[in-house]
Amino acid sequence: MARENEPERKTYSVRLRTDTFDSLKHLAVDEHKPLSRLLEEAAGDLLAKYGKTIPTDDQHDKGGKRGRRDKRRHRGTAK
Repeated sequence: MARENEPERKTYSVRLRTDTFDSLKHLAVDEHKPLSRLLEEAAGDLLAKYGKTIPTDDQHDKGGKRGRRDKRRHRGTAK
């Protein structure tokens, strides 16, 4: 259950090189932050690098589908 005023979260599995994962875990311990928070920070930095923004809750409520891909095209089964 999400805390009050906290955005909804999704679970997503990723595959990382073992040395990258180990370094991230060490960084999380050093910074006293959960690994998920570090990964979310990294995702935000990557989005900023490419000039993308994270939609606000208002944009989600208005039905905006910014950044979503057509699933058929994404899976390589475009018709």
